[in-house]
Amino acid sequence: TRLSTTASVMWASFLSRWGLQPPALSALIASASGSLVASASTSSYLRPFLAASLLYHGFEQYIRWRRRARLAVKGVPEAVAAAMPEVDPAEYARAQEYSAAKNNFGFVADLYGLATGLVHLWLQAAVWNGPALSLVLRCGGTASHELARAGASMLLCAPWDLLSGVPVDLYRTFVLEERFGFNKHTWLSWLGDSLKHFVVEELLMGSLMMAPLVLLVRSLGPSSWMYGFGFTSLFVLLLNVVYPVWIAPLFNTFAPLPEGDVRDGVEALVKSSGINCSRIFQVDGSRQSAHSNAYVAGFFGSKRIVIYDTLITHLDGDVEDICAVVAHEIGHAQLHHNYALLGVSTAQLFVMFRLFGVCTDPRLVTDFGFDAPCAYLSLLTFFTLWSVAMPLVSFGLNAFTRQLEYQADAYSVRLGFDIRKALAKISKTNLSDLNPDPLDSLFHHSHPTTVQRVLAVKQLLDTCERKAL
Repeated sequence: TRLSTTASVMWASFLSRWGLQPPALSALIASASGSLVASASTSSYLRPFLAASLLYHGFEQYIRWRRRARLAVKGVPEAVAAAMPEVDPAEYARAQEYSAAKNNFGFVADLYGLATGLVHLWLQAAVWNGPALSLVLRCGGTASHELARAGASMLLCAPWDLLSGVPVDLYRTFVLEERFGFNKHTWLSWLGDSLKHFVVEELLMGSLMMAPLVLLVRSLGPSSWMYGFGFTSLFVLLLNVVYPVWIAPLFNTFAPLPEGDVRDGVEALVKSSGINCSRIFQVDGSRQSAHSNAYVAGFFGSKRIVIYDTLITHLDGDVEDICAVVAHEIGHAQLHHNYALLGVSTAQLFVMFRLFGVCTDPRLVTDFGFDAPCAYLSLLTFFTLWSVAMPLVSFGLNAFTRQLEYQADAYSVRLGFDIRKALAKISKTNLSDLNPDPLDSLFHHSHPTTVQRVLAVKQLLDTCERKAL
């Protein structure tokens, strides 16, 4: 095909620097491409995977069309006006314009993501079957050196993995976000953050997780799923401990909250709540974006409260509003929501690895175009197949986390704060969609809508007042 020919020429040029002959490389890639195409017509695994991917893409486009129709309606809806009478029609229209721009761009971004994902699927097999093996052999290894071949494959695919996402990210950052005043990146800072994200989160973390899993599968055979589950669960827990201390500071500056009324108010709140956390940081989120946030992160000794400088700005330095938001985040910690989410994540890992232990069919590897089964490819292809289940997992997880958000709002109220004003300000400055499509919200939103949260807080405050009487 034209795509295969073009890609073959590009990769032949790139990989010839490693001593590979372009004609031989073209033949290897064409062979892998033909193998993958042939698999698609007879495969027990690839065809259902492709069908599920296309079905999910179609469903996403359906939701986008629903969202587009809803955003086309002018004026503040009655439900929004009744719950939040302070909403200004002009500001609401601006927020709708922002949501519509994101949604319209999403049509293109989704299609581009589907196409690049399919190319990546083909490229993995093409590189593994040819250039990765050739590179290992040239370095003195053999075809049985599985980890070396996996490392070579990751490195040779890295340019595509890094560059394929650049067009979408560039447009989103420097056109879409810039248009609505949210982008604070310079070209240099964007490039630096992109490279750091790729190296740390994709290459380093991916290697640290996959290498031990490959060794476990090779050494333990059918029972490896139990040990793989145990290792990955510990890895996720360790990552939650390490990330806020060592990894997050690679991308932003975390400084103690400056002295003043805000710091005094937050410290008093921390003391009254009883949370075991003395580290309170302000992060320079404004270096990248005008969007605002706050969170409590970490486990055990790494726990910390983090407040974006943009949040303080958006709330006009109002101590009461800032403390209402921080009280919400403290609520997540005090109600053990971090452990609840960790438990859900662990349960998901258990199901995933148990299915991996059952799915021992070697055709799972060859159906995706690879030359022969091995531990690394068994893991790689199973995780690829598992990815089609992730939308359903995310659907359940979003439903669960929305309930946690209501609980955290209630915790803030119990500490004596009315978070409604802060929610209204944050929605205004972030240009949030106050009237999202219900199906969109059901499938994609990890938080209730602002209107839903405001109404829930109002009901809770009314109940408290009646009890006080």
